[in-house]
Amino acid sequence: MSDNKASLVVVEQDAGVRTITLNRPGARNALSRELRAELREALLEADADDATRCLVLTGAGGAFCAGGDVKGMGKNTPPRAAARIALGRELIELIRGVKKPTIAAVEGHAVGAGFGLALASDIIVASETAKFQFGFIKRGLAPDSAVPHLLSQQIGNRATMYYAMTGKVITGQDAADMGIAAEVFTEPDFQTGVSELAKSLAEGPTAALFATRKVVHAAHNQTIAQAWDFESFASAVTSTTEDHKNSVAAFKSKSPVTFQGE
Repeated sequence: MSDNKASLVVVEQDAGVRTITLNRPGARNALSRELRAELREALLEADADDATRCLVLTGAGGAFCAGGDVKGMGKNTPPRAAARIALGRELIELIRGVKKPTIAAVEGHAVGAGFGLALASDIIVASETAKFQFGFIKRGLAPDSAVPHLLSQQIGNRATMYYAMTGKVITGQDAADMGIAAEVFTEPDFQTGVSELAKSLAEGPTAALFATRKVVHAAHNQTIAQAWDFESFASAVTSTTEDHKNSVAAFKSKSPVTFQGE
C-alpha cells in the first residue's frame, strides 16, 4: 500500500511505527467494500514487515470510522450480507492477531463496525472529540463486528446491553472513565500523545509484547488452571529471546537496555 492520497487507506512509516489511516473523510471513513479490501491488504503487509514494531490505526478528517457504508445498505441478498460479515470478521481477527502492539487512535466517530475496529486493538487512545457508538440499532440491524463480545469484556453484559439497545454515544472521557480507552487527550495534545505511546511500544520487546497480548486475550475464556498453562508456555518462549537476555545483562551491568524486537 503506498502513500498515495487517492488511496482509501494511507500508510505511513516512522521508524518502527506504522500508521494506517482510513481515508474517506467525506464519509467519515465509512467502510465501503473497497476500503475494507484495502485495509485488509494494509494489515497483512504490516504484519509481514519486520521493521514495523507498533501499528496505529486511525482515520482522516477528524473521524475514526462511521462503520458500514449506509449508502450501500438496503440492497443486500443473503450471500452478499454473509460475504460482508466474513470480511468484517477477517479485519477484526487480523487486528487481534498481528504480531505487533496495536493502537486505535480515535478522533470523532467510531460507530458500529468502526467501534469494532477500535475495540479489536490492544490499546484505544481517544481524543476529547471521540464518539463511540453501537449504531447498528439506528439502522434496524443486530450488532456485528464482535462489538458486543469485545465491549462486554470491558464494561460487562448489562452496560453493553444498554448501549447496544439504545445506541447512546459514549464520549471520549466516558470511554476513559469506563476503561474502554486507556487515555483521553485534548485535541491539541492528541497527536503528540499517540506518537509518544506508539514510539514507546515500538521500542519495546516485540516478542514479549506479542506474548503478553496473547495471554491477556486468552484470559477471558480460560479457567485459572488453563491460564497457568498458557502463561507457563508464554514465559518459557519469551525467556529464550535475545531481548530478554540483553535486558538481564543490562540490569546486571547497570546500563540501559535497547530492545531490538528479537
